[in-house]
Amino acid sequence: MRDSQVSLVGRRTLAYTDIGEPDWPCVFFFHGAPMSRLHLAYLEQRFLAEGIRVVSPDRPAYGGSSPQPGRSMAGWPSDVAALADALGIHRFIVAGHSSGGPYAVACASLLPERVLAGIVLGGVTDMGWPGAWEGYIDSECELMRLPDEAAGVAWCVERYGQDGKGFFTESDFEWAEPDSALFADEQIGPVLMSAIAEALRQGVTGYAQDIIVQGRPWPFDPQAIAVPVHVLHGALDALVPLPHSRHTSEVIPGSTVRVLPGHGHVTTVAELPSLASALARSLT
Repeated sequence: MRDSQVSLVGRRTLAYTDIGEPDWPCVFFFHGAPMSRLHLAYLEQRFLAEGIRVVSPDRPAYGGSSPQPGRSMAGWPSDVAALADALGIHRFIVAGHSSGGPYAVACASLLPERVLAGIVLGGVTDMGWPGAWEGYIDSECELMRLPDEAAGVAWCVERYGQDGKGFFTESDFEWAEPDSALFADEQIGPVLMSAIAEALRQGVTGYAQDIIVQGRPWPFDPQAIAVPVHVLHGALDALVPLPHSRHTSEVIPGSTVRVLPGHGHVTTVAELPSLASALARSLT
């Protein structure tokens, strides 16, 4: 896994990891919150075995990416396009997990000449849909309802500390059994915890901004998407309610939703190498 960064307009830096060979079919993967570009490290051999290249960037103020105050979800596709240009990648699949799901949808909507297809894994849906709030985790609902980023950062500092260490000690929900087992795995667990710690390297600002942005109605039109988008959800997901995936699928023309038996929220990501491989083959 290569770990690098590119410079963007406005003197911002975008950090990313890159797995696989330059001429392989490519997936741009967008992490959850708080999570980072390092999330997929434990799946590297799976991607290599499938012949899939996967590029995973940190969103602003996460990990090694520069802050971008006042950003919108609709601005992310231009960052992705700039990264793709820097890597010499013209067409690609997009995939997003959890809070990263809407960013995959945004790219499919706003980069029609670049995006071949999309995969959404346990993704948060458009919070402008009233049903999205039902059954959603209380702490993030409280954060999403705050008026602006400054209020969000202050809320996170009070709850988790400026360095975000409170994320590791405070929680208002319990993981589903498959997710708990994944974090308890002696090899995988430390990789995931390291990826979360990297997300908080700059403190809680990236997470606070991410959730504030997530709580606003989608600033793009999912009805404009004309490529295949596969929406998947763990049957045992205890974090993002299943209606989120059903709604996302409903607002994207031709999209399908599939419930994955035996999966929680985080474990669904392990399906990405084989899903991306099958999707890439279907597009050739």
